[in-house]
Amino acid sequence: MTDAKLTGVVLAGGESRRMGQNKALLAVGGEKAIEAIIGAMSEAGLDVTVAANGQNASAYHMLGREIVCDRYPGQGPLSGIHAALHAARTPWIIVAACDMPFVTPGLFRFLKKIAEDAETGPAAGGFQAVIPMEGGRVQPLLAAYHASALPALEDSLATGRLRMTEWLERLRVRYIPEDVLAKETGLEAGHVFFNMNRPEDYRAALAKRREEEAGR
Repeated sequence: MTDAKLTGVVLAGGESRRMGQNKALLAVGGEKAIEAIIGAMSEAGLDVTVAANGQNASAYHMLGREIVCDRYPGQGPLSGIHAALHAARTPWIIVAACDMPFVTPGLFRFLKKIAEDAETGPAAGGFQAVIPMEGGRVQPLLAAYHASALPALEDSLATGRLRMTEWLERLRVRYIPEDVLAKETGLEAGHVFFNMNRPEDYRAALAKRREEEAGR
């Protein structure tokens, strides 16, 4: 592993059942959701990978990024994080679900700085995950994970314990309160963590983007 860069991972292995079409490829504004996330990660200095499944991986070849496929197909987002940690060449990865079109480089820079400080600073070895909070709820699909979290994740998947919270309970986690996130980044958590699960969410995302563009 190298500590020169961190790996950014777009989790794009879901089946998008509630949306009825691939969420990652929905256009919000002038680009697809997955393209917006990759752009924000790249601008923050992350080496970006796409975590997919065997059925939808070909849809992402046009992105020109490394694609890693689930080793535990059909097991939800844990399997995407597992595949990414297994393939990563950096100690930390920063993940984002593919249906979060309003993520920003500033958010990824913030997570990157905490992870880098954890790797080399006074807190080195102190925690295995950095997870923001929004509205009192954890946001594990827009978070940072250390390679040392992989054994517990492997065990969770092998034994069918697929609840994200159950895995996190086995890790040393640094949770980032919403007010700290806002102070350090100037971002509104409710906006950057907005995700699209259903058609009505997509319509809301389009409306949010139109409001943004009108306010420029």
